[in-house]
Amino acid sequence: MRRIQNVSSFVRVLLLALLVIEGAGMAVGLFVIPSTLFHISGMKSHVVYTIFTAFLLFLPLMFLVTLNFFRLFTRLKNGWLFESETIEYLERAGKWWITLSVVSAIVQLVESYVFRPDHIIVPGNGIWGGLIVFFIAWVLREGQQMKEEQELTV
Repeated sequence: MRRIQNVSSFVRVLLLALLVIEGAGMAVGLFVIPSTLFHISGMKSHVVYTIFTAFLLFLPLMFLVTLNFFRLFTRLKNGWLFESETIEYLERAGKWWITLSVVSAIVQLVESYVFRPDHIIVPGNGIWGGLIVFFIAWVLREGQQMKEEQELTV
């Protein structure tokens, strides 16, 4: 258990740094998006499309994924492995990751159709990561229920 706590402390620091970077990115977006709105003539520009999707869709969703992982590792650092709230954070991170992947796939599909109609791709790689996280949460939930059953039997 001590190793889990040590590794969780290290991962938590990395996730905190990532949260700060993503938060700063969203703050920068508050200034970048209005400045691009003044250039309405360039709304069909690929760069403007990328800026809007990055700041309005991807960064907030990535922030939510990272925030739930940060909360998860905070609880692991404190030694709460098979607690329902710990598993809930892992489930939420998986759900937000799947949401991010679906939104990313839709945005990339629209981008391919609008800006490169001769080369349309259908992405969706990130969904697997979210599904794996969700599966791990399910395994931990089963472990939590087994732990509760053992406490009641004794």
